[in-house]
Amino acid sequence: MRTLKILGFLLTYPDADHVQAMDQCMNILTSEKWLSAVTLQKLFQASEIFKKTDLLDLQEEYVSLFDRTPSLSLHLFEHIHGDSRDRGQALFDLLKVYEEANLFINTEEMPDYLPLFTEYVATLPPRQASETMGSVVNILSSLAERLKNRDSFYATILEALIETTGRVPDPQAVESYLKQSSGKALGFDEMDKEWEEQFAFDNSAQSTACPKAEEMLARIPGYNGQERV
Repeated sequence: MRTLKILGFLLTYPDADHVQAMDQCMNILTSEKWLSAVTLQKLFQASEIFKKTDLLDLQEEYVSLFDRTPSLSLHLFEHIHGDSRDRGQALFDLLKVYEEANLFINTEEMPDYLPLFTEYVATLPPRQASETMGSVVNILSSLAERLKNRDSFYATILEALIETTGRVPDPQAVESYLKQSSGKALGFDEMDKEWEEQFAFDNSAQSTACPKAEEMLARIPGYNGQERV
């Protein structure tokens, strides 16, 4: 299904290709009929905003949202473990899942980058794709709510991804994420504090288990949780 791949593409850093391909993307989303008429209408409205906005302004907004606001990061495991060591094992396991599907990353992005993850999921049969996206539905929902707080049209794309899961997010889990951060823009001092490396010189014992990540990965077809570095 190209729907997931397109939604992931729309979440990548905007450039001229996005502008040129927007109408074609909307046509494909409409023809595949995975999304509801209401969601498609919202996406059409978002696409019009995108096309009418200067590209430099789009790029500046994208960086402000996803690069300068940690709670809006498009790297899924950051919302589970931040930059702690536990994230490394989860990233390795997810990379193995991609490789077992004969998919190899040719960008500088980490395996848990949401557009990369959706591109992988798009290769699965529809039912499995929906179930796999459902494993991150609470993260998607918290991102959507935070983007709404920033009045961003990107919230519509996250809501479309949620619809592909066929699952209702857990209100308590989403509320817990939102209590940690509403998604508001951070000042420079706040950004420095949020992005500082954790446990850089901490020699205390660190757990290599990643329960929430393991639960998510367990939903991915072919993953058995046995691989370890």
